[in-house]
Amino acid sequence: MNDFPKDFLWGAASSSFQIEDGIENDFTVWERQGLFKNNGKDPVYSNGSNHWKQWKSDFDLIKEMRLNSYRFSVEWSRIEPQPGVFNQKAIDQYKQMTDYLLDLNIKPMLTLFHFSHPVWFHEKSPWHKADSIDRFLSFVSYVLKHLGSKIDLYVTLNEPLVWALAAYGEGVFPPGIKDFNKMMNAVYNMLAAHKEAYKLIKQHNKEAKTGIAKNMICFQPYDSFTLMDVLFTKFIDIFYNQMILNAFSQNRLKANIPFLVNFNKPLKLDDSIDFFGVNYYYRMYVKWKPALAAPFELLFENRDRNGISDIGWEIYPNGLYKMLKRASALGKDIFVTENGIAARDDKLRIRYLDRHLQIIRKSLKKGLPLKGYYHWSLLDNYEWLEGKDARFGLIKVDYEDNFKRSIKDSMKFYSKSTNGNS
Repeated sequence: MNDFPKDFLWGAASSSFQIEDGIENDFTVWERQGLFKNNGKDPVYSNGSNHWKQWKSDFDLIKEMRLNSYRFSVEWSRIEPQPGVFNQKAIDQYKQMTDYLLDLNIKPMLTLFHFSHPVWFHEKSPWHKADSIDRFLSFVSYVLKHLGSKIDLYVTLNEPLVWALAAYGEGVFPPGIKDFNKMMNAVYNMLAAHKEAYKLIKQHNKEAKTGIAKNMICFQPYDSFTLMDVLFTKFIDIFYNQMILNAFSQNRLKANIPFLVNFNKPLKLDDSIDFFGVNYYYRMYVKWKPALAAPFELLFENRDRNGISDIGWEIYPNGLYKMLKRASALGKDIFVTENGIAARDDKLRIRYLDRHLQIIRKSLKKGLPLKGYYHWSLLDNYEWLEGKDARFGLIKVDYEDNFKRSIKDSMKFYSKSTNGNS
């Protein structure tokens, strides 16, 4: 028996760069320069999952599996390959894609920024500089001009803090800068850009709901009896999980991790958010280290024996409820905008799905304002820093056989468990 609300959105999620093909952006430039080589890995994009050519049949599979929503992104580099030069052919295809989803009665949730940028962006207007805001808004305005009346669910930014940490903290994403002050300036400008994009969306569609997708991690002390483990867990949790939530409620971006980050600046967001998207995957343990440059380390351990993903992430379903409860404190609707596992063993994915869908039931019974769940991801795809070995998809992509699709048992389980609600 299906005990979920009839208007609940059941979907799958993707990002343009990870599944499309024929893209030239900041990531493909980095790949050619060998800058993604890490711990012996050398991810190769190689046309993603060929979705730009196979989108129609991919959407037919969403319908066949009775999901009623789909979260996807538009590729900035495809739409604006040169500053101020827009590709009409590209936006026309995104328009066709949106129309087809609507024809199938599949509600689109559109992400405007999902990590990748045009090749020129970091040189012309990097996120740590204020002119990045207008640059992003120019792109958003063009997209809304063509899609704004068709879509009423928007994610302006996918995981802005994750991207900033990778690009300016660790320096493993373009532009590859290691500077925590620039990192915080980038987050600040991205949130300011969100506010302006929010206003633009409302101008095109007053009924549209707009939010951001925020990765949230369940942090715990490595040793709950070690004071420094406990203290650094608190600092990291506030910085990573709470900082952006607080920015919306306090009109201020504030961060403090001893020896690493100290930032405190007014930011007039003025309640410019309709929902908060939670991307949740795992739990991490925080272990203090006596070193000023890196005073802690983050570890995965299979302490509850729920299992570990193919890329080492601990499965911890209860963390999803904890993070949804945290996010609901903002007083807005919430969505699970991503939740999934890298697993070649599809039985493990089914167990993962089952346990996390139980958390969705619990969250609804507890009265959390949860409006939808999007599994990551629709298709096997290119995973950041991992390449194509990390299999997140509900639909298998055979990269050796012309990107042939096949529905996994986990997708069938997902469809059956939710009854599609379409």
